[in-house]
Amino acid sequence: MNIAVGASSNKVQSPPYTWYVVGLLFMVNMLNYVDRMVLAVLIEDIRVEIPMTDTQIGILTGLAFAVFYAIAGLIIGRLADTISRKKLLIASISVWSLATAISGTATNFVHLLMARLVVGTGEAGSTPSSQSLLADYCHYRIRPAAYAIFATGGTLGLTVGLAGGGWIASLYGWRIAFLTAGLLGFPIALLVAFTLKEPKRGVQDGASDIMTGLSFGATFAVLLARRSFLMIVLASTCTAFILFGVAQWLPAYLVRAYGLSVAEVGIYFGLATGLGSAIGAITGGFACTKLVARNIHWLIWLPLLVSLCLPPIYWLAFYTPSLIVALSAIFAVNLVGSLGFGPMTAAMHSVVPAGMRGTATAIYGLSTSLLGVGLAPFIIGVMSDILGDGAQDAASLKIALTIAVSVSIGTGIFLFLARSSFGKDQVATEAAQ
Repeated sequence: MNIAVGASSNKVQSPPYTWYVVGLLFMVNMLNYVDRMVLAVLIEDIRVEIPMTDTQIGILTGLAFAVFYAIAGLIIGRLADTISRKKLLIASISVWSLATAISGTATNFVHLLMARLVVGTGEAGSTPSSQSLLADYCHYRIRPAAYAIFATGGTLGLTVGLAGGGWIASLYGWRIAFLTAGLLGFPIALLVAFTLKEPKRGVQDGASDIMTGLSFGATFAVLLARRSFLMIVLASTCTAFILFGVAQWLPAYLVRAYGLSVAEVGIYFGLATGLGSAIGAITGGFACTKLVARNIHWLIWLPLLVSLCLPPIYWLAFYTPSLIVALSAIFAVNLVGSLGFGPMTAAMHSVVPAGMRGTATAIYGLSTSLLGVGLAPFIIGVMSDILGDGAQDAASLKIALTIAVSVSIGTGIFLFLARSSFGKDQVATEAAQ
């Protein structure tokens, strides 16, 4: 039997070790985004040694990374449903950390591109393993908060990657910044190896059939047959296009529009983005945890409302002549946009059987990474080159960014379409309530 839409509000108890796991995976996700985002703040310095067009930068920061991230994610996500997620996580952290460190040795565009492809391949194992583990440690009513904390790790990682990367680069150069970011991963890998336990799959759902052992094709068919899952994935793709794809270009825009140094843009943009996202994710996650006790549809209603608010705030950031107003708008757009991080992820896992969550997360990652994170920087870079006739100036980039943020409307449309089947697609039984 599915969860009633108006589930009871009895308080759910979680042991301290559950919250330790949430905190550990928070650190893993923070590291993931440090290594992912450090390139964005270093790109203008790198161009001094390695000349690149905006289209090449778009490939480097988005498309190429996302393609390998998405392809590897499907394979590793499937493995996360069949073998130890803990071991996958350790291997993933080690691979992407080593590749990030090696990025600092690049001497041309191809060398840097190859290193970033390996970073993407390694990071592809983090989210499927982590989100599947969280679902088996956390009761469905606390998942919005747990996934929000996990997502906050990413936003703080973005801050550390941008601010820390820019600061280190200003003192020692961009190569040392890459090396430093890469070396951070190995202590975290050891912590996972010695303190994380592998939980039983489906233990939090109260379901006897967790749907393991199916082929990839059969699993794929089951997931896509769930209309709400498909709509949530498409909505999340639009959100990723805005919050992460556009974010890859904002540091370069601030440098071009306001003449900031790499260190300045790293600190200002990193703090505005990271703090805004962290506050928003935690607020949205814990607020939605309360709302879900009354009606599980809040997992999609909250992100839907958020999506309608984003474009005007972005446009303010692009068109104000004031740096302070622009940074304030960037802070606001990340705070508002991240309110839906935890609810959106919890919504996806609430309609996915436990034995399919790694694969589901990989499909989710394929769409959000390839079409969202990957395609957005590439499209924006191409538009900027065309509009500016290759001038690589602030004016052409501003127009490209203005057009790109309208994709946020798609989030609202897809979540609206998900509402009709969301309640009946729930996988937790009454025993889990």
